[in-house]
Amino acid sequence: MLISIVIPSLAHEFGYPQQGEGWYYILASFSNKGELGKGKWNVTEVKVNGARVRDFLVFQAKKEIFDKKIDGQSPFELKVRLSWEKEKEYEIKAELQNEETGKSASLQEKVKAPAQKGYWDPRWKNYLSLLISEENGVERTNYPVQATVGIMSKYFNSADEIRVVKAEKAGNDVSYTEIRHQVYDLVRWEDQKLLSAEERDEKTGKLITRYHPTATLSIAFLANLKPYEKATYIVFYNSAQAKKPSYKTDLRVKGKGLAKTIENSFYKVVLHPKSGMIYEIYEKETGIKLEHKLETNGAIHWNPDAYSPPHAWSHCSDWENPAFSEEAGPVFYRLTRSAPLPHLKDVAASITYYFYAGSPLIIIESIMEVKNDLFLKSLRNAEVVFNKKVFNKAAYKTMEGKVEIIDFANSRMHPKHVITLRPDTPWISFFSQEKNIAFSSLFLELSTSNLNGGQASLQQPYIYIQHGPWYYLSRAFVYSFGSNNQTRMLPVQKGSIYYDKNAWMTFSLKKRPYASTNDSYFNMLKYPLSIFEEIETYPESPEGWLVPILTEPFEEGVKEAIGGKKKK
Repeated sequence: MLISIVIPSLAHEFGYPQQGEGWYYILASFSNKGELGKGKWNVTEVKVNGARVRDFLVFQAKKEIFDKKIDGQSPFELKVRLSWEKEKEYEIKAELQNEETGKSASLQEKVKAPAQKGYWDPRWKNYLSLLISEENGVERTNYPVQATVGIMSKYFNSADEIRVVKAEKAGNDVSYTEIRHQVYDLVRWEDQKLLSAEERDEKTGKLITRYHPTATLSIAFLANLKPYEKATYIVFYNSAQAKKPSYKTDLRVKGKGLAKTIENSFYKVVLHPKSGMIYEIYEKETGIKLEHKLETNGAIHWNPDAYSPPHAWSHCSDWENPAFSEEAGPVFYRLTRSAPLPHLKDVAASITYYFYAGSPLIIIESIMEVKNDLFLKSLRNAEVVFNKKVFNKAAYKTMEGKVEIIDFANSRMHPKHVITLRPDTPWISFFSQEKNIAFSSLFLELSTSNLNGGQASLQQPYIYIQHGPWYYLSRAFVYSFGSNNQTRMLPVQKGSIYYDKNAWMTFSLKKRPYASTNDSYFNMLKYPLSIFEEIETYPESPEGWLVPILTEPFEEGVKEAIGGKKKK
C-alpha cells in the first residue's frame, strides 16, 4: 500500500560548502502531523526533481537520526546534498517504509532557491570538499596544504580541469575566491583483468562490482586561517572544456639537471650542480648572501652522513649526480634525490626539498637506511654549515619555553661542542643583530625505527652547535667521534631507518624578531591542520558494505576456527 502526501513547506534552507560545511545542500522540513501513523518509518530513498540523491541526512527533534528511522508522528528534516542553482525550483521526494507493517509512503516538498550565487559554476559538474580546521590556536599564514584524492575516472578528464575555490560567508550569501593550486602525482588505475572478471553473489546470483577505474592525484595550495577557524576548500572537477589555469606566482626555477636556482620574494637559493645540495642562500630584504665554501664541496647543507673507517667520512653533499626527480608549479618546487652515500654503499639516503611561493620556508625531509650491520664513529643528519662572515651569535628554544643566546666571541671551540641540546629541541637560530639577519632551523619531526623490529641503533642522540673555522649545527644519532673517546667503534644494526623533517628559513630582523618569528613558524608547522575529505557517493558505487576478499582461492580457512567452514 502506497500513501502519497504533498506537504506545504514550513522552513527550508539552501546552504553552501563553507566554514567547515562540506556540501551544497537543501535542508527541507516535513511536518506530517501524524499522517504516516504510529511506529518507526525508514527513509529509504530521496529524489530531487526525479533524480535519486545518495547523500542525505535525517534529523528529528534537532538530532541526527543515524539509522534514518523516524517517529511517524513527529516532524523531521532532510539535509540533501545538491548542487543547487539560484531561483530554480526543486521537488524533494522522500520514500519511507513502516518498519513493522511494511507499508510504504511518499512525502514531497516543493522549494525554490533564493536569488543568491548558488553553485559556483555549472560547467564543472562535480566537486569534493576539503574540510580544514585550525585546532591549536595558531594563526596559519600561507600554510602549505597537500591533499591526495581519488576520483572515479568516469568523472575526471585531466589535471587541467581542477579548480580550488574557497567559499566564505558574505552577509546572507557567499563569496567565492579561486585559490592558486598545483596538481601533481597523477596516476590512473584501470586493470582490465580485474575490471572484466565476473563475480556473482552466492545467494542472490547478482553481479558484484568491486572496482571502478580511478584517477588519484595530489593537490597543493597555501591556506590562511585564523586560530580555531574552520574553512572549506572546494575542489571542482569534471569539466571537459576547461583549460589549464594560469596563476601569478613569485616562485621561479631556473637551470638544468641539479644545477638549479630557486627564487621567490624572500630568497634566492643556488643548488650545488653535482649533488643538488643547498649551496648558497641569498636573503633579499637585507641583500646578504649566506654560504660556506671552506672545505670539500663547500655546500651549506651536508647531511645525512656516516663515518665508518677505513672508509672516508661520507656526506650527501659529496654526491655526484644522484638519481633525482622534481615537480614544479605555481605553488611549490620539489626536488628529491636518492642514492647510497659516496664510498659507503651500505647506507642509502634520500633528501627532498620543498620551496614554496610567497613563503620564506624551505622544508627538508630526509631518510637514511642502513642496509647491513656496520661499526662506525658517526651517523648524523640535519647539518648546515656557514662561514663566519655573517653570523656572530646563536639562539635556541628550551623545552621550558626560554630562549637562550650564545655569543660565539665567548664560546667553546672545535673540537669541543659549543653546546649539546636535546634531540627534540624546537629550533636553533644563527643571527647577527648588527647585520639584521637570521637563519633558523626548525626541528619538526623525527622517527627512528628498524625494519626488523624495535628502534634504530642510537647512542644518546642529541643536537649540537660547533664553532671552528665555521659555525654549524647537526643532529647526532651515533657519534663517538664527537666525544672525548673518539676511538670507539659503535654498532649500527641492519634495517635501521632515520627520518628527519626540518624547516629552514632566513629572514631580516628589521621587521621580524628571530624568537617570535621562529615560534610562529614552528607552531604553525609542528601542529598540522586537520584535513578531511567530503566527496559525493557516486551512482555507480555499490549499496551498503562491500565485503572484502579475505582469503585467496583454494585457501582452506583458519585451522580450528570457531564456526568456520572449510572451503572447497
